[in-house]
Amino acid sequence: MAFSIRLQSNVLAGLRRGALLLAGALGLAACGAGHETDCLKSNGAVTTQRRAVDRRVRIVLVYDNVDLTIVPDTATYAEVRAGEHVIDGLTLTSQGPKTLLINNTNTCNWTRSYDTPYEVRLHVPHLTDVRQLGYGTLSTASRWTQDTLFVHLLGAGDVKLDVVSKYLYTDMYELGDMTLSGTAEEFHPLVGGTGFLFAGGLAAKACYFQTTRTSLGDAYVRAIQNLDGTHAGKGTFYYIGNPTYVNITGGGNVVKQ
Repeated sequence: MAFSIRLQSNVLAGLRRGALLLAGALGLAACGAGHETDCLKSNGAVTTQRRAVDRRVRIVLVYDNVDLTIVPDTATYAEVRAGEHVIDGLTLTSQGPKTLLINNTNTCNWTRSYDTPYEVRLHVPHLTDVRQLGYGTLSTASRWTQDTLFVHLLGAGDVKLDVVSKYLYTDMYELGDMTLSGTAEEFHPLVGGTGFLFAGGLAAKACYFQTTRTSLGDAYVRAIQNLDGTHAGKGTFYYIGNPTYVNITGGGNVVKQ
C-alpha cells in the first residue's frame, strides 16, 4: 500500500513538472518569431533616448501601454524613456511623411515589473490629429495651441489635454476617459463608448455635441454662447455656464450645473 502511494505521488510530481515545462514552452512560443527571449528579459535600469522625428508629422497614433506626452515646442523630436533592456522595443514608425505610429513591440510584458515606464515625450510645433488606440495615457506637458485639432479615443487608455483651439473635434468609442481644459471657439465632442468626457474645464464659445444610443459614460461640458446637440446616451449630460442659445434633443438625462 505504501509503495502504491509513493508511486502515485511520483507520477503526480512528474505530471506537474511536465505541465510547468509545457506552460513555459507555450509562453516562449507566444513571444513570437524573433522575440523568443523576451520572456526572460527584465526591464533593466531606466534610460532615455532622443530620437529624430520628421518635422512634417501631423498625425500621431499611439498603441499598447505607451504613455505619450505632447510637448509644445518649435523643434520636432522624441524622448523615449523605458528600461534599457526593452527601450528598443518602443518603436516610432513613419507611415509616410505626415503620420507617426508609436508602439511597444516587446512581448511577454506581463512577466516584467509594471513600475518601469514606457514613455514617449513628443516635441512638436503642430499636429492636426492624435489617436489614442492603446491603454496608456495621452497628455500634454503644458497648454498647447493648435488652430484645428482632431482627437480620437479608440482604446482603453485615457486622454488628458490642455489646449487652445479654434476648432476642436473629439470622439470616444471605448473604455477610456477624456479630460480637456483650456479654450475653444468651436468644440465638437462625440461620446460613443463607456468612458466619461470631462470637459468642464474647457471654455467653449460654442459646443455642438452628440452622445450615441450605445454610450454609457457621463459627459461634462462648458458653453459660453451656443449649446446644441443630441443626447441619446444612457449617461448624464452635464453643462456648465449660461449659454445664450440652448437646443438639446435626444431624450437623455440633462443637468445644468
